[in-house]
Amino acid sequence: MIDPTIIHVALLALVIVFGVLAVELKRLDHAIIAFAVMNVILGVLFYLLYAPWVAVFQWLIYAGAIVVLLLVTVSLTRQARESE
Repeated sequence: MIDPTIIHVALLALVIVFGVLAVELKRLDHAIIAFAVMNVILGVLFYLLYAPWVAVFQWLIYAGAIVVLLLVTVSLTRQARESE
């Protein structure tokens, strides 16, 4: 059996990697996808730490609603810029 500490450290490392990618990527759509992956992994981490309600809200609000809001904003901004 794998030690839970190893799993937690691996998930934390992935959260940090995808968080840095979300900040550093030049293309906004790729940065938003990295942000979504970071939030999904963070929700998994919360679930493994016995906080299922926090995990569900993390998935619904951040990985769901905020990511959709950001994607819609970027797409509408690109359309407005292209029409000018």
